[in-house]
Amino acid sequence: MTEEIDTLLEEIESTEKHLAELRKEYRERKTAGLRAALQARAEAEELLRQEMKELGYGYRSPYITYRSVGSLA
Repeated sequence: MTEEIDTLLEEIESTEKHLAELRKEYRERKTAGLRAALQARAEAEELLRQEMKELGYGYRSPYITYRSVGSLA
């Protein structure tokens, strides 16, 4: 009886670990497009910043960041 319970407990733990891995993979796949878009925006802003610098202009991102939120208050 105890062996059966231990076996069931091990099976439950194994299944829970597998489920956690599947959930992590699901989250990564679900947000892959968003992460790619954010990366593309960051790269585009960096190119724009370099171009503006070469032209002699300063450039600030039009997007609100956590750094600029404190200065808005």
